[in-house]
Amino acid sequence: MSDTLVKQHSYSGDEPMRRGFYLLAAVLGLSVLAIGSYLVLAAYFLRTEAAQTPERAQFFASSIDDALTRLEHLPYVLSIDESTLDALITGDPDALNPILADIARRAGAEFVYVLDLKGKTVASSNYRDADSLVGNYYTFRPYFRDAVAGGAGRFYAVGVTTGRPGYFIAEPVRDAVGTIHGVVTVKIGFNDLSRALSGNGELVMVADEQGVILASSDPDLIYGYLSPLSDIDRRTLEEQQQFGDKILFPLDWTPESERRARLDGTAYVWTKAYLEEEDWSLHLLSEVRNSRRQALLYVAGGLMTLLILTVAASVYRAAQLRNALAISNADRQRLTREIEERRSAEKKLETARSELAQKEQLAALGQLSASITHELGQPISAMRNYLVAEEIAANAQPNALWPQLSGLVDRMQRIVDQLRLFGRTSASGETRFPVEETVHAAVHLVQHTARDAGTTLNVNLPETACVVRGRPERFEQVIVNLLRNAIDATNDVEDPIVTLSMYHQDDTVTLIVSDNGHGLGDLDIEDLSKPFFSTKPSGKGMGLGLAISGQIINEMGGTLHARDNEDAGAEFVISLPKAEIADA
Repeated sequence: MSDTLVKQHSYSGDEPMRRGFYLLAAVLGLSVLAIGSYLVLAAYFLRTEAAQTPERAQFFASSIDDALTRLEHLPYVLSIDESTLDALITGDPDALNPILADIARRAGAEFVYVLDLKGKTVASSNYRDADSLVGNYYTFRPYFRDAVAGGAGRFYAVGVTTGRPGYFIAEPVRDAVGTIHGVVTVKIGFNDLSRALSGNGELVMVADEQGVILASSDPDLIYGYLSPLSDIDRRTLEEQQQFGDKILFPLDWTPESERRARLDGTAYVWTKAYLEEEDWSLHLLSEVRNSRRQALLYVAGGLMTLLILTVAASVYRAAQLRNALAISNADRQRLTREIEERRSAEKKLETARSELAQKEQLAALGQLSASITHELGQPISAMRNYLVAEEIAANAQPNALWPQLSGLVDRMQRIVDQLRLFGRTSASGETRFPVEETVHAAVHLVQHTARDAGTTLNVNLPETACVVRGRPERFEQVIVNLLRNAIDATNDVEDPIVTLSMYHQDDTVTLIVSDNGHGLGDLDIEDLSKPFFSTKPSGKGMGLGLAISGQIINEMGGTLHARDNEDAGAEFVISLPKAEIADA
């Protein structure tokens, strides 16, 4: 038996280790799968990118060729125009300037201008501008020298006057016998070309034969060079002023293979294409990390899908377990409800028994008090009359002859009055009556008691009348009892005050009797409403007043509550339904 227990204990201890081993193996296997998938996908996307980029690079090269050649006919057309030759022969460009301005505007050329054989600009499309080309010399430009020599000149340069890059196309102006009198030049702006390249979302660079970047989708790369410039190239650039005052700078460019290169430390898939019109090259660069990022997204998507499937399976498994638990717990829950219902029924039965016993006790006390008041009422009245007659005969003050006997008779009379109040039944039935009149009658009955005790009695009643249903004389007993209790509670307080307030809201009438006495302490209305329970000294009461008052208010359909004031004393709150609500 002990061997069996030892084996079971060993098995239970190995189970968590086995689950941990399985979990670790699953995590390692999933990691290896994810890494392998990432490497395979990254290589696939790189190959795909490398296969697609040549077509895009050739497309960009063709687009740039089209942009460079779209106005190549314009210089020739202007060179054979008679107005161009007349302006060069006569030296009067006034008629030619507006024509050149209109042609430049319609053709979308940056500038159209005419040079004489000395390289001086005699007419220009921007003749009205502050940076007009008129009067400037451009003999140092290769396109001018090529055109004067009788050929077509083409050249990229940064404008000496404007500082803006452009592509210049020039044609010689000949007369009828073929004599050259000047050169017509058209400048195509390069800024628009760079902006067009930047809109495709890829990194594109256009480099000249020296490797200087002429246009790029990234403006920060323009005027950078891919390879170091030789001294001869630098002297040529300075003589031709090809880049004006622009500063050339080396790029952090490192070719790694025919299809891979690094620029500013970033790895790219590199595709190179050549332009037909110029000895320029176009470089299309696609970031390697884009392919890696795409592969990473695919792997992350696969892992997320696997995670979702795992969570879904777990949720399904948990749902099955919950259903099984719900079925297995059905009997227990039903038994729990039955136990709670039985306890609730027993509690209600105990409450009903307690209320019935209290009512029976009150009924018995009512009968007993009626008998006692009937038997003692007349002897006490006879004793009081005898004492009063003796005091009158002796011409003495009230209660002066036999004060102890007079006090004893008064005490017996108070006891009988409370017993009479408890056993009294009204001969009249329920009726509608104004609360204010009953309250005034009750206040009138206790005014002398308050005055003798030195207590200030404040009464605050609303101006509008409030009507309730019940027996007014019994309700008056309640108000008298509460006011007298409040007066008794303040008999040893400095500046005693008792306040009776009434207000009505919606369908309820509320009366509050408050005092500045010592409060209720740890007692509540249930304790105070028990028959023969009293906080007064012996001989000051029998503890039946609140029990009777609570019964009367319940018969009227209202409630009686008691609580301590925030500052000092206690307050008793009566809530009664208005007569219309009571009738309903």
